[in-house]
Parts: sequence; structure tokens; C-alpha cells
Amino acid sequence: MQKVFILGIGNPEEKYNNTRHNIGKNWVEKIAKDHALSFVKKSKLKCSICEIKPYVYLVTPDVYVNETGKVASLLKRYLNAKPEQILVLHDDIDTQIGKAKFKSGGGDGGHNGLKDLSDVIGKDFKRLKIGVSHPGRKNEVTNWVLGKFKPEEAHVLEDLYKKIIVHKDKIFSLEIENLQNLVN
Repeated sequence: MQKVFILGIGNPEEKYNNTRHNIGKNWVEKIAKDHALSFVKKSKLKCSICEIKPYVYLVTPDVYVNETGKVASLLKRYLNAKPEQILVLHDDIDTQIGKAKFKSGGGDGGHNGLKDLSDVIGKDFKRLKIGVSHPGRKNEVTNWVLGKFKPEEAHVLEDLYKKIIVHKDKIFSLEIENLQNLVN
């Protein structure tokens, strides 16, 4: 059976919880909570991890977004994770809030976490791009992604999460090609 790693990008400090940049990490934590699972801190892997079902692991990095590649590299080294076995959940400013896109491979779109992942393990990992919208001006992007969601945005994202998680069996087996049109 193939191993699957569902990696949620986000910053480690509590002050970053529920920020746009942490939506991937927050959703991975939500999946674990929905299944009454707890993460185990793995210092050697620079992440926290839990097994949601045999060979399917939820992973939250204990490093900052722009160092996400370190975690993937350690997963590769110690758990034999291949890039195509990794599904990365991350924020995407080029996608409208309330929308999401599954994708295999591709560029980093200016996302430092994806850039680091691509630099370290290549571009063959799978993605769930979770829309957080663009602030409108390029010089506002950093503050935007580090900002918290407004209550109405949080509600829209909760609805989106529910719409996506009903397909968890396909997600956990990385059958994302069939999901690309279902979630939008």
C-alpha cells in the first residue's frame, strides 16, 4: 500500500493560527480533530504527525512557511516519502476566497513555502490551493496573508471545508484528478 502524506503549510507560533497563510495547517489540524486524533511532535522530522488511517499521515510543520521544504526532505529521508505521495494544503492569493483547486505539480505562484518545497523535493507533489483572495495591491500581500480572517470569510471557508472533506476517501488515496471540478 502506498504511503500518503497530507502536509498543511503554516507558521508554527500560535499567533499565526487562523491567518490566511495558515489555512493549510489549520485544515490539516481540523481533519485530525474531526477524527478525534492527536498529533505527535517528531523533533527529528521538524513536524507533528498523526496517522489518520493505515499509511495515511497528517503532517503539520514545526518550521516557518518559507522552510517547508525541510520537513518534506526529512519525510523523504526517514519515511521514504516521494514527492508524488505528498498532498500540500496551502493558501492561494490568486484564488478567490471560497474556492479551491486540486492540482498536480506546477509553479510556486510566488508562495515562499511552495518555492522552498519545489527547491528541495521538486515540483511533483500534489496540491490543494485554498483561496484567500488578493488584497488588491502587491505591497499589501505580506500583511494580508499574515492577517486573520474576518468572521464572514471564516464562515465561507468552513462551508468550503465541508464541501471538500466529503471527498476524503479520494483525497486520502490521492485521487485528486477526479476532484478538480467537484470543489469549484
